Amino acid sequence: MTASRPRGGPSAIRRVAVVIVVLAAVGTAVLVAVDSGVDSEAFLFAAFMAAVGLAGAAVVGRGPDVTRDAALALGVCAAVVYDAAVLFGAAGAVASIAAITVGVVGSVIAANALARRLADATRIPGAPGPTAALLGHSRAVHGVGFSPDGRLLATGSADKTAILWDVTDPAHPARAATVTGHRGAVHGLGFSPDGRLLATGSADKTAILWDVTDPAHPARAATLAGHRGAVHGLGFSPDGRLLATGSARKTVILWDVTDPAHPARAGAFTDRGAVRAVGFSPGGRLLATASAEREYSSTGTTGISLFHVTVILWDVAAPAHPAPAATLTHSRGNLWAFACAVAFSPDGQLLATVSSDQDVTLWDVTDPGHPAETATLAISSHYWLGPSVHAVAFSPDGRLLATGSDDQTVILWDVSDSARPARATTLAGRGGAVHTVAFSPDGRLLAAGSPDKTAQLWRVR
Repeated sequence: MTASRPRGGPSAIRRVAVVIVVLAAVGTAVLVAVDSGVDSEAFLFAAFMAAVGLAGAAVVGRGPDVTRDAALALGVCAAVVYDAAVLFGAAGAVASIAAITVGVVGSVIAANALARRLADATRIPGAPGPTAALLGHSRAVHGVGFSPDGRLLATGSADKTAILWDVTDPAHPARAATVTGHRGAVHGLGFSPDGRLLATGSADKTAILWDVTDPAHPARAATLAGHRGAVHGLGFSPDGRLLATGSARKTVILWDVTDPAHPARAGAFTDRGAVRAVGFSPGGRLLATASAEREYSSTGTTGISLFHVTVILWDVAAPAHPAPAATLTHSRGNLWAFACAVAFSPDGQLLATVSSDQDVTLWDVTDPGHPAETATLAISSHYWLGPSVHAVAFSPDGRLLATGSDDQTVILWDVSDSARPARATTLAGRGGAVHTVAFSPDGRLLAAGSPDKTAQLWRVR
């Protein structure tokens, strides 16, 4: 199943939605002019609505489903709200402000989508494209991971499934099996160190252990239930005895999976915020968790929710009694930042942390009780609003660090000198934003997953 990004026009529903948005925008402009007279205010609002109308047309042919659907929804809502207000004589200040606000948001979405189209037209010269695209999911791909022997790649998706791909021939990957069983989106996944198990975490608040000793016929070994929120992050300990799962309800559970058919809760703890990612150190003594804590900040009569992104190192040598070893504050007071990923270097001396506020930070964790920031990677983008960085992974030899972001690229950084990381190369994707990345065990391949429903493979050496 290898091909470039599938071609074809937008669905009939989206085409109808675009027509509705454009007609509603034009109708709104006319109604405003008739109702208010031809003045600067009418023209200003008409411009807002025209931008909303263009939002649907600009993004319908490009970008992830969530972007174009959001733009269309915003356009329809704004136009319908104001049209109804004018037609039924209730065009007051509240309706006007609401419609204009939604119009502005729609315009911002359209601008980013248009920037994405321009980025496609001006893709970085010489940037290597993917070796193969894996087409099989019907919704966004949230997780990718290689088996320890490098023969399999697992992809997890918002379509509630995981797919096992045979990548022994990277130019011609083949679907080995589709894993079904979750009732919600699959947010994270990972193979056990011996390759016999695949763990998947889902929006349905569960994680499932799958026996994949026969990749063509994966079998459910056990369902791990215990979280009260979506399971976003999970990972096996290096010895394969523990599985850590982190949820949106601030909890992390450590599971003893030495008997996969009968996993037992070994320990649990509460984090500061919604847990987006977890990762064991190579020695297995430390567990890094990345979370976003929401805080309401008020000034006088106004208030706003801000996010504090925090990474905590936990000492899990005694799983029944996990203890925080250190707290790494990634960013503070951001309107929409949230922790996305953490990754230890193979030698355990470095920790890379990622936040959607464009920060990628390297920490020296040789002394877990006193981690020190060694470098911050400078991320540039085609977006005028800046990229969101979603993913990070070290190569098996620890010399390269891969980061994936909204600008549809994967950047490979040379981190052999952790104090002076340098951009080694940029890999240009063929689809949407990059939300997850993983190296193959031999370091020859890099996989990335995107909200455009595809995963992609690159040969990186």
